[in-house]
Amino acid sequence: MSNTPAAVGVSSQPSSGALPEPRKDRYRVLGILAKKPELTDEEFFKHWREVHGPLFAGLDIVKKNILKYEQHLYNDSFEAGILANGYALTGQCRGIAVFEAESYEKILEVFASEEYKQHVYPDEANFTDRSKSVFYTGSLVTFIDQS
Repeated sequence: MSNTPAAVGVSSQPSSGALPEPRKDRYRVLGILAKKPELTDEEFFKHWREVHGPLFAGLDIVKKNILKYEQHLYNDSFEAGILANGYALTGQCRGIAVFEAESYEKILEVFASEEYKQHVYPDEANFTDRSKSVFYTGSLVTFIDQS
């Protein structure tokens, strides 16, 4: 017996038969952040949450352009399950920053602003390793939303 969705009794399409379309009203950028190697996870989380997060959220350009900013702090208690299921660990990446706006241009406008460059960008060196941090973008397609 194969391990396809039909074989395990799960439909591969929503019950209505219609597949969800990519959203055109929201855009997200995910920043996968690597911590500086000399920091403990606790030091990284503390600085990001208590210093950097409020600094970023307090910018006028952020208040104008960003609809949602979230910090996802790495949880090492999840590692055993990830490894057991054959997934790779994140290495030095210890957080995911989520930026949501009405367009990618509004997000890029934040990072290109003088306000960001003067106040937030310099702080990143206090807790992140930019050479190992990456950003991802893509269209949002929601299959389940029970919020």
